[in-house]
Amino acid sequence: MNTKISETQKEDEFSSETPNVVHQESVVKMGDNQHLSDEKRSNGMMPSRQTDHTGDPRNWPLWGRAWVAFLVSAMGFMAQLGSSLINPCYTIMAEDMNISVEQASYCTTVFMLFSGFVPMLIVPFSNIYGRRNVYLICTVIAAAANIGSGAAKSYGTVIVGRVFYGIGGGIPLGIGAATICDLFPQSERGFYMGIYTLCVNNGPHLAPIAGGYIALNLSWRWCYYIPGIIQAIFVVILFFTFPETLFSRTDFNSLEKTPYWKKLFFHGKVLSGRSVVFPKDFLAPYRMCKYVAVSLPAVYWATANTYGSALFALTGSKIAAEQYDFNVAQTGLLMGVPLTVGCMIGETSAGWVSDWILNAYARRHNGVHKPEIRLALLPGCLLLLAGVFPYGPLVQEKKPWIDLAICMGVAGVGVQMAATMVYTYTTDCYKPQSAEVAAIINAYKSSEFRPLAIASVMGERNPADPVTSIRIYHRFLCRAVWRDRRMEHFIPRPWDGEWDFVIGDHLSLVQRREDSREAGPTVLTR
Repeated sequence: MNTKISETQKEDEFSSETPNVVHQESVVKMGDNQHLSDEKRSNGMMPSRQTDHTGDPRNWPLWGRAWVAFLVSAMGFMAQLGSSLINPCYTIMAEDMNISVEQASYCTTVFMLFSGFVPMLIVPFSNIYGRRNVYLICTVIAAAANIGSGAAKSYGTVIVGRVFYGIGGGIPLGIGAATICDLFPQSERGFYMGIYTLCVNNGPHLAPIAGGYIALNLSWRWCYYIPGIIQAIFVVILFFTFPETLFSRTDFNSLEKTPYWKKLFFHGKVLSGRSVVFPKDFLAPYRMCKYVAVSLPAVYWATANTYGSALFALTGSKIAAEQYDFNVAQTGLLMGVPLTVGCMIGETSAGWVSDWILNAYARRHNGVHKPEIRLALLPGCLLLLAGVFPYGPLVQEKKPWIDLAICMGVAGVGVQMAATMVYTYTTDCYKPQSAEVAAIINAYKSSEFRPLAIASVMGERNPADPVTSIRIYHRFLCRAVWRDRRMEHFIPRPWDGEWDFVIGDHLSLVQRREDSREAGPTVLTR
């Protein structure tokens, strides 16, 4: 006997308040039998997208939902653009502030750190107090932080501004996918999720192009001012045209039947029947990691983004300057145009294609929409490997720059298809937990990026090599933690078969540091 579960029951069963989260397409146990819970069509096989609630975002006209999706995508694009606009200007900034290029590069890595993990702390509030209030507050923080970094007179003040920019700018990256899920049903979600991921992915790709020309014609400080001004404009637009998208079919909505102009000034709980519970709600994103349908795609996307996007961004500047003698503007074009074009081509074969395959499957299987059908995009993701593998040999053999550009473009196609596939698949699997899922995917991506960022500023030529990864952390430990390059002489270096000290040696580490200043390091072989 088939047991069908309505969408309302499913929202209740799999709400964020439920500690035992299971796959929405997994088996639901009824007595001695097990039955598959699938979404059915409105003709009796699947609940209609329309509900009796006037406040349901899925009841809004298409133009209204598309506008909100555009705003979310634009905020994600600006967050990424503002994080990377300074990348081509590290040298100029370092000279102006009397710091090293390595220190200047921390302006980007600090953003990556805070934008990756802060959204997981904000998700519990966005699930109760609403998406609109969170977007407004955090966009104000991001705009102020950018303008503050641009006006900073010291390096420390710039870094403080970048910390707050990571806090504010990371929110569209953390809960943007959840907002798309608020607006669109599963059958339409792939197209709009694809637009969102395209904007988020192309922010860092277009940033070097604009950043190079800004630095040449204005100043590196305008790489902070311009995103700050645009985000300040976003605050005004959001206030007047961004309605609340958080909605529950099981809990009372405080905005139900509220006039639009009153919603603009609403503050407080959108879902009045819920409260933020510490530490349970703050651990919810971490609990999602135990589900393979979340953790495995997150690891895959983090790896794909690192080697298909961040690798080119972090190595392209040095290669373009040293191997091709490009100026700042030309470097920005090489780093930005191929990846942007590749991602745009990739999206033409991703979001809407994913929806078409999903709906075609549903028509042949009595209206069943299985999230796993989204994985049909996997063959296209292999283009990432086709672009990344030749990149290193081409650089080593000093081939023309057009060869590198082609590799980057091909990899961009695979990266974009991977992004759309991962976000749509995981949020289809766990729709009520879409905010937690999106936040944990964003955190995975940021965590995977940092070793390459450290490798770049340390001057490593092959950050993808496992042995180099050990060297990266060794050098980062010495320079960033102890702030002393000489410490490299007293930390074991297993990659070259040598040890700079022997455990049990009676000479203290401090004494060895003093001796090294006069005689230099003494290498003791094993």
